[in-house]
Amino acid sequence: MGVFVGELHISTQAQEIVREITAPLQKGDYVIFNPTNDKGKEVEFRIDDAREVIAQSYLASQRERFIILSAPSYSIESQNALLKILEEPPQNVHFVLIAPSKNALLPTILSRLHTHIHKIQKTFAPFELDCKKLTLAGIYEFLRECDRQNRTTTEIKEHIQALLFALHKSAIVLTRAELEAFDEAIKLADSYVRESYIFLPLLLKIHNKQKGGR
Repeated sequence: MGVFVGELHISTQAQEIVREITAPLQKGDYVIFNPTNDKGKEVEFRIDDAREVIAQSYLASQRERFIILSAPSYSIESQNALLKILEEPPQNVHFVLIAPSKNALLPTILSRLHTHIHKIQKTFAPFELDCKKLTLAGIYEFLRECDRQNRTTTEIKEHIQALLFALHKSAIVLTRAELEAFDEAIKLADSYVRESYIFLPLLLKIHNKQKGGR
């Protein structure tokens, strides 16, 4: 199987996406995981939901089966569990995740899924540093400015995404370990860690990469 083992659909109209995907399929060829509370409201995808997905994924089938996950957010624990099966997917299983934003998922999850955006894509402000010409002095000034901005958790995660986009635009390919560093950055943002502390190891890794380091 290739790099991508499924699809990610970015949309706030999850039910429409589910209908489009399942319309041409037979009933037994797909299963939908859409956690809700006792009032029918969609809730976060949690570790117990991920365990159910994993169990369902290993049911034998001679035909391609679609495992469809839809939630407004995905817990870090559930994503870590899902990552294991996305890295070594069972035969004939195709994963489809639906989320309202890329920020809902870790970079290592995103790297395994072919992304389809069904809404106007949010435009990030250009990242402040030239990723191809990082200097220690430039990194230092950038980190000082980060602390002056006092961004919210959401804004910090968007800033991390802006760095990822800048790296992609600069044709800088990240290794698995480097992608995991971005996963850790997202977790730190959710834990209200100071923004400069989050960006320091990321930027030093990129700077070291430019210098031919490992």
